[in-house]
Amino acid sequence: MTKRSCLALRQRVITPPPQRRSVRPTSIEQRRRLVAESLQVGNLGNNARDLPVQADPTHDCQIELSVEDIHPYEHNPRRANNTKFNEIKASIRASGLRNPFTVTRRPGESHFVVEAGGNTRLLAIRQLWAETREPRFHKLGVLFRPWRSESHVLTAHLIENEQRGDMNFWDKASGVVDLKARIETEKGTTLSLRQLEEEMKALGLSINTATLAHYLFATERLGILGEAVIDLSGLDVKTLQPRLNAMKRYAQTRTSLAEDELYAMVFEPVFRHTADEYRRTSSFSIAAVCRACEEELADVLGEPVAELRMALEPAARSPQVSVGGSPTEPTVSTANTGTAAPRRHTQAEGAIPAKTEGAAVHSRVIEQVRLCAGFVGISDCLRSDEAAPLGYCMDALPIPLHGDSLHPSRQWAWQLLTLVSATAALPESFAAGDPCAADSASQVPDLLVDAFQFDAAFFGWLVDANDQTASACWDLLGLVREFRSSASTPGLPGSEIAAEDA
Repeated sequence: MTKRSCLALRQRVITPPPQRRSVRPTSIEQRRRLVAESLQVGNLGNNARDLPVQADPTHDCQIELSVEDIHPYEHNPRRANNTKFNEIKASIRASGLRNPFTVTRRPGESHFVVEAGGNTRLLAIRQLWAETREPRFHKLGVLFRPWRSESHVLTAHLIENEQRGDMNFWDKASGVVDLKARIETEKGTTLSLRQLEEEMKALGLSINTATLAHYLFATERLGILGEAVIDLSGLDVKTLQPRLNAMKRYAQTRTSLAEDELYAMVFEPVFRHTADEYRRTSSFSIAAVCRACEEELADVLGEPVAELRMALEPAARSPQVSVGGSPTEPTVSTANTGTAAPRRHTQAEGAIPAKTEGAAVHSRVIEQVRLCAGFVGISDCLRSDEAAPLGYCMDALPIPLHGDSLHPSRQWAWQLLTLVSATAALPESFAAGDPCAADSASQVPDLLVDAFQFDAAFFGWLVDANDQTASACWDLLGLVREFRSSASTPGLPGSEIAAEDA
């Protein structure tokens, strides 16, 4: 290949092809048209509003939050103030937050809520941050749990408060009834008590149907008392409910008042007066509430309260007052005049007879004796005895097997019931050394006299407001005082006993 040919080939390889010149509009009309077309193009779509502000983790994990990001659980069942708040706050100030919060967040909300207790600690640490501005009270490491349901969070708070023992009866009853409503809302249907028991058990809360019914009655009918009287206990409600039911049945034989009208006219005014007195004196007695309801009902019906109480006592309503606590219901017929037909009574084997005809307080004492015995499991020791002042006596406690010892509360309750059985009906002459009274007092077993000691341990148990057996014993002693007073006051039912014994 010649030198000229090589040079020509090289030029063809390395010489780039000529670039095509862009064509631009040269006329004013074309430019105006292109500008107009560009103005007709719409904006790009903004889908940011469809995205969550912050996607929560889908599993339990540790995260860090500021104290402002965490809110108290607004449906916390414990509404009463924590009496140990100042101690909790001082502990956090000194040692920091030892147990991290467990939090969750409802879908679509920006803040978190405590998931299983911790409202008191959250309030304390918020106050500490406001007072000190120390960073350790601001940034908190917490355990995050994904949101499940309102019923799950409410159950977690109920369980936490129950384990800590800082929830009174009314708060727990209200919380359980609130949980019932939330479960039914989530299920979209009304559930029976048995179904509710199963649903709550699945959530980790064990409550039987009897307790559920107890809570439903309390929140439906005793709201005036429950909202005001912090000292209202489950035992108080168990004492009051059968008395109100008995009065309701009696009223229905005398008048056409419906249940709602009966509560509005008779019972609720008593509840309001009791609540007002409690706010003023901080004193409360369920026995006084029962008596006031009876007096109010007697006034509405226009009959003597003594007659009403005689009709309400179990010995007058049934052929027997059974030690086992299962009296049979009588047949009550009413004439056109509205008066009750005479009742015929028979004495059944094992029954505790009424020692005074028409003495309603005696039957209330017997009911309370059965209640106390049942609480500590000594109902088998309770036996009918016509020779005893109250018509019952206490058999000896069984000897524990395998060297076990009896629980002190069982021994103390047995000793009190034995004393009541032998001395409750004694007149005031007992204190004056009356020989007949002394003979009656001799019925107290020597073993009891030797064993009973009013020591610090017994006193501590008897004044423990959280011990249902001790509370029942207190109510029993109050009834005993009432019974002895009526038995020794001329003109009152039972005064003939004192006259005959003297």
